[in-house]
Amino acid sequence: MLENRLIEFDYYYEKGESHRRIEPCFVIFQWTAWYVFGFCHERNDWRMFKLLRLWSLTLCDEHYTPREIPPERQPGTGFPDDKRLVALFAPSERYKLIESYGLHCFTETPEGMIFERGYTNREHMSEWLLGFGDEAKVLEPDDIAEEIRRIAENIAKMYD
Repeated sequence: MLENRLIEFDYYYEKGESHRRIEPCFVIFQWTAWYVFGFCHERNDWRMFKLLRLWSLTLCDEHYTPREIPPERQPGTGFPDDKRLVALFAPSERYKLIESYGLHCFTETPEGMIFERGYTNREHMSEWLLGFGDEAKVLEPDDIAEEIRRIAENIAKMYD
């Protein structure tokens, strides 16, 4: 990035894999993971790529002139956290919540820790919650609570 050199890499995501060539602008920690943000030549648009899904990185010899990032494409503006999650976590999960969202991300109650957070992607939020097993209970929204219940039933059926 400091030398304004293109990078190429293979990228793995839910739809499969692709080869990308981008003009990297910066690396950012967002949504509990590290990403590289830049102008993607394949999509002819600004994109963010999760570093853990990126393989076979090549630093190209080709240089680029940095582009101005439109305000609406700045990270944090294109993905509004317009949906709200409320979940109850067991005290044993304190360190995981702090690790992902910081020291003051929950409220202590006699029942456990109430965690409230905005989110954008329902599937990603459901996957994250499932990682807590029976140490987390979704209070809101109903659609995520129902999805977690359905998945738990399907898992239980696999072991019958």
